[in-house]
Amino acid sequence: MTDKKELDDIQEFLKNNPNSPMAGQMRTREAELQALLSGSGAVAQGDGTTAAGEGAVVLQNVEGSTVILAKEGARVIVGTEPVKMRAKLRKSDLGRYLEYIIAHNRYLQLQGIRSGGKLVNIELEQIYIRLRATRQRSVHAEEMFLEEEASLAPGERRRFHPTEGLSRERVTVNIEEALAEHRHLVILGDPGSGKTTLLRYLALLYGRDLAEKKKVLSEKLKLKESGYLPILLPLRQIGQFLKAHHAKNDGADGHALLLDFLLQTLKNRHVEIPIDYFEKALDAGQAVVLLDGMDEVADPNLRARVARLIEDFTLAYPKARFVVTSRIVGYNGSARLSGDYALSTVRDFTLEDVRQFLSHWHRLVAVGQMGAVESAEIFAKSQTAQLMSAIQANERVRELAINPLMLTVIALVHRDRVKLQDRRAELYAEAVDVLLGKWDEARGVKETEILAERPFDAGDRRLLLQRLALHMHEIDVKEIEVGKLRTFLKDAFLAIVSDEADARRAVDRFLKVIEERTGLLTARGEGIYAFSHLTFQEYLAALAITARDDYIAYVLARSGEPWWKEVILLTAGYLSTQSTERTTKLIRAIAEKKKEPAPYHNLVLASECARDAGINRIDSQLANYIETKLRKNLRSPMPFTARILGKRGGLQNWIARRAEVIQALTRAGSGYWSGTYGEPEWITIPAGKFWMGGDGEYDGKPIHEVELAEYKIARVPITNYQYELFTKA
Repeated sequence: MTDKKELDDIQEFLKNNPNSPMAGQMRTREAELQALLSGSGAVAQGDGTTAAGEGAVVLQNVEGSTVILAKEGARVIVGTEPVKMRAKLRKSDLGRYLEYIIAHNRYLQLQGIRSGGKLVNIELEQIYIRLRATRQRSVHAEEMFLEEEASLAPGERRRFHPTEGLSRERVTVNIEEALAEHRHLVILGDPGSGKTTLLRYLALLYGRDLAEKKKVLSEKLKLKESGYLPILLPLRQIGQFLKAHHAKNDGADGHALLLDFLLQTLKNRHVEIPIDYFEKALDAGQAVVLLDGMDEVADPNLRARVARLIEDFTLAYPKARFVVTSRIVGYNGSARLSGDYALSTVRDFTLEDVRQFLSHWHRLVAVGQMGAVESAEIFAKSQTAQLMSAIQANERVRELAINPLMLTVIALVHRDRVKLQDRRAELYAEAVDVLLGKWDEARGVKETEILAERPFDAGDRRLLLQRLALHMHEIDVKEIEVGKLRTFLKDAFLAIVSDEADARRAVDRFLKVIEERTGLLTARGEGIYAFSHLTFQEYLAALAITARDDYIAYVLARSGEPWWKEVILLTAGYLSTQSTERTTKLIRAIAEKKKEPAPYHNLVLASECARDAGINRIDSQLANYIETKLRKNLRSPMPFTARILGKRGGLQNWIARRAEVIQALTRAGSGYWSGTYGEPEWITIPAGKFWMGGDGEYDGKPIHEVELAEYKIARVPITNYQYELFTKA
């Protein structure tokens, strides 16, 4: 039966049997078939819609948005008009700047996402899920961490981090509450937790608010402010700017350097705007400065220099709003900001956040692909229900899904492969395979030729990207200049073809395929390339390490460096898919390494590696050894140096290190709370007799002997969330 014939039969059945028990299943199949079938000619659907030319559709007022559908292979845009502003403002320097800000932050960024052969650009405002963050209060940090965790559902849990220090309580707030309370704010988060997306979202809203004069901020974020000029700057690029143009650090860096960098960046992108616009807004406190990625300045000395530059800029314009983001591992020592900067940590998604994101995602993609809104809604709901079921049924997948980046990758993998893996390295492998073109192969799309008369398939592309990722990580960069990139690739191709002209042509084709068809490596401004997310660079670098004969020595040489932590975890995770013996050797070497940057570092890292690998994929004796050593360290008394240096950081550091041990045990499933609803660790009490009662105590009876069958008891108190489930049941 052809797809068209099947669709006709289903529609006829539904017309005659709308209330059939099979109707729901049939409507889902109808939606699937409509996603596969495409017509020809100009079509207009819905009241007030307009045909957009051959093979295209324009849908008006789809949940407040305009949807433009293009014919097969063309661009699909889901959302409203890019910028709405007065003609006079649009022609001004400020108007052109605001158009630039809005255009560059309008869409959700995950290059390479395709659906039904079309590139889908999803409006960030349509898909964005409000992040929750934390604020601080003065309380003993480790005690408050445990107390707070007891009241949270599993999806709301977070890690306890050294940056929390002594005397701070973490209270959950919406991000707009943190912004409203603090003019100067540092937002920390794990890889892929949504920090960059948050700043892009803020830049977009502030830009629209100033351009459209419609109080966008008060509507979207409940912020009682308007007319702020958004300034979004990637800190890694500022670091490169200092290194290239102000390499000598004589302590004379001034806040004007940041303005110089901003103007140079805009000029490179053909946006001309006088410096007066920025200075006036900053002086008046009518600017929001969004500084992204402190951790992405890889060199520690340069990172500290950037931090001092931010402090100088803040002092020069104290009335302006400043928001700085960083990964947690990169915000330490001299890279931390002084002054009145408040510290906030991004929380993971809850399962309700996951459901909401997937509902938006599937609806927008389905509408963009299918056009028929009603059918798209049915199809989207079925896809969301299916994926949520898979996420909730698997603890490991749940843990991945509460990270916004990983949830996006999961949604991508599920849509194109309908398969989820429960280990992070395997999920990345699926995502990279999809991005590198296996979805093209599955649909019969002809592979673009890179080498003349010689195959160079997705596997070959991945191997080359692995070498590039490891090279970039070794030189501590997230971005690479196009000249250096071309030289690296040309040398790689010269090992395959002898003719230099052929190698140069291969470089051109490779870059075109990787950027346009996979999205793994993308152009960032003029003359700069980078992996679409640092996580992909880290994963591919990990694959390159696993192929080395000296992989253990290579990892141990870098095990104390925060820049390499994610790479090491992914190395262990990927190794576990290949060899239990090699994985066990690596993790044991990490656990037994004598030299470490801080107490317990190596054991905690080994525990995290074991978790990424999976407990069944390493030697059981090694897992027991790591847990035993961690528990022993947790029971050890406070060292004398920590007591006498308490006022100078010794006590704070000791508490922070103990918190990491607790976290390692918890995440390994042997700590406090784990499982679907945060189940505690259960202890088996054998059957037997015991004495109870007496003098009105306990049950009010005299002392008497009681015999009980075997039962289990929680090693720690249950949480409020668990008790709520008990009372409901």
